[in-house]
Amino acid sequence: MSLPVIKELNITGYLRELADDSLFPSAGAAAGLTAAQGAALFAMVCRVNLRKLKDKSGAIGSENKTAFWERALEQAENLTTRCLELAQEDGAAYSDVVDNDPNGPAHAMDVPLEIARRSLEISILIRSALSRSYAPVRADAETALTLVRGSFRAGLVVARYNLPLLHDQTARDNYVNLIETLKLKAGGCGGNSEREDAAKQ
Repeated sequence: MSLPVIKELNITGYLRELADDSLFPSAGAAAGLTAAQGAALFAMVCRVNLRKLKDKSGAIGSENKTAFWERALEQAENLTTRCLELAQEDGAAYSDVVDNDPNGPAHAMDVPLEIARRSLEISILIRSALSRSYAPVRADAETALTLVRGSFRAGLVVARYNLPLLHDQTARDNYVNLIETLKLKAGGCGGNSEREDAAKQ
């Protein structure tokens, strides 16, 4: 099965593929790409903060602040790359299911749950940085946070809908436990929106 390569599409092409009468890209790919977009937007926030600190070099505590934003930028870039990969992996999982690959159902569960995990990771990162950010880009950081919160919830939605693909009850129970664990992690990280979103699943 030939699948479009998401990273090779321009925005118009991607939206056309998403709107087409096909099953890839669809929900999982959209969740992964939205998480990548949120992480990339936060990377921009990191760069703006680093530039402002450079302009104020020599200020008290600037070295510690610079180190914080450099670490955050590295994480944001890594998460952008990983979420883009997951958007594509959703198509591979779909192909496995269609081709009756015995590992297909598990793959179709693993990808959206990994999207949810990575989205939660980005969310935690952004929340740790929000109060430290240069004020004019806090709106960008909060927008990034809103995007990845949606991706977290979407990942759980896709996983929940894919559960019936698993015919083995033990495997299904294991994935249900993984979903519940992610909900608990979201609730334990102090994010009300993640907790509310997870509770709806």
